[in-house]
Amino acid sequence: MPELTGHLVTPEGLINGSLRFGKNIESLSELTQVDDRIILPGIIDCHIHGGGGGDVMDGIPGIRALAQTHAQYGLTGFLATTVTADDASIERVLEAVSLVMQSRDQSEARCLGVHLEGPYLNEGKLGAQPPLTRCVDAIKVRSWFESGVVRVMTYAPEQDPEGIMPSLAEEFNVRLQVGHSGCDYHHVCGLLERGVGVTHLFNAMTGIHHRSPGVAQAALSAAEYSEIICDGVHVKEPTFQLAREHISKLYSVTDSTSAAGMPDGEYQLGTHRVFKKDDVVCLGDGTLAGSAATASVTVQTLCQFGLDWLEIAAMTSLRPASWLGLQNQGAIALGNVADFVTFRDHALESVWIDGELIFEI
Repeated sequence: MPELTGHLVTPEGLINGSLRFGKNIESLSELTQVDDRIILPGIIDCHIHGGGGGDVMDGIPGIRALAQTHAQYGLTGFLATTVTADDASIERVLEAVSLVMQSRDQSEARCLGVHLEGPYLNEGKLGAQPPLTRCVDAIKVRSWFESGVVRVMTYAPEQDPEGIMPSLAEEFNVRLQVGHSGCDYHHVCGLLERGVGVTHLFNAMTGIHHRSPGVAQAALSAAEYSEIICDGVHVKEPTFQLAREHISKLYSVTDSTSAAGMPDGEYQLGTHRVFKKDDVVCLGDGTLAGSAATASVTVQTLCQFGLDWLEIAAMTSLRPASWLGLQNQGAIALGNVADFVTFRDHALESVWIDGELIFEI
């Protein structure tokens, strides 16, 4: 039976010890002395569009390229994230994800389902989203949720004039998030108090203003859960620390694109051409277009921002698992899935999924 020794990052704190596992964690033992290996629970990304040249909107090949590429950087579980698109394109992604989930290759991170980012977004807050936004179609949303693979949906509440999205999401146990929105502060606060989350905080939303409070201000006032992109580009440290202070279950995402794990050059994000240069991804006009970040970049950024290993594990694994309602992932604990990443000197050392070593430096 495989065994790892080092500093185990558990919800109760750091334990100097060893863990033994098959597909699940079988035992945890304390040791007097261990080397300087840090053992984190597997990293979960609830918002990721692509990697290794593949885009989720490409279907099975794009999703598998994402899963294989990001696994080499510490990702163990993810939600394949769409962009705003026509209905037929979205439905093709749902079908593709269903097939990928049924037949994971050993070298791939585990696909946990779909994050529908759009298509019901504010046309003035699209960022790098294609201009195919529209108002909520309840019949269409119901059919997507009935597929059983949608775990999260981002929408702009102003695109839901009848206010039907929260009840639809609750009916199908889909986590609803506010994003790409210029919605009224008080309306957003009401949604957040009802349990709605927030998509890539501070980006593609109305911000903080002393006379005209917006979505970001509502998030700081009322959100329990919120994504934040931790690449050091989308959100600078002082703003990150503000969010960390006010949102109890803040968690990290990459918002990564097909450019991740690839050299500088031109790539695809939905129907848009995007350009990667020096680990930043933009549209032709310079608008940020997702990122080229990976799980290991997220961990290194959080280390630079001064977080300890316990909080890093919470932001990268425990909280996203909790948001998704995953019962046996997100923490190093007896019986949980044996998904781990190990770091040494703040650099990624190895990646384990289902108890199998899939990558090692």
